[in-house]
Amino acid sequence: MKVKIQKFLDTASRKRLITASCWMGLVGLGLMGWSLFDQGWIPVMAAMSVGQGIGTLSFALYLLVVIIELRQVEIRHSYRARQRERGDH
Repeated sequence: MKVKIQKFLDTASRKRLITASCWMGLVGLGLMGWSLFDQGWIPVMAAMSVGQGIGTLSFALYLLVVIIELRQVEIRHSYRARQRERGDH
């Protein structure tokens, strides 16, 4: 299982994941907006359950893209941090 996750994180298309995240966020927002204009129980329940689930999944996909990007970043210390390590204040 860990190997499959590692392979997915290495080969996933960040553009497709972000696009899916944006579309799902808009759908979730539409469901929640619908419940504001139509005060029946079906729109409110759809917003509270389906809209919330879609919005949460959208956020999870966004975080997945952030994690993929952070795995590929080379972390470099600033010039001042290197000076402090050497003792050159």
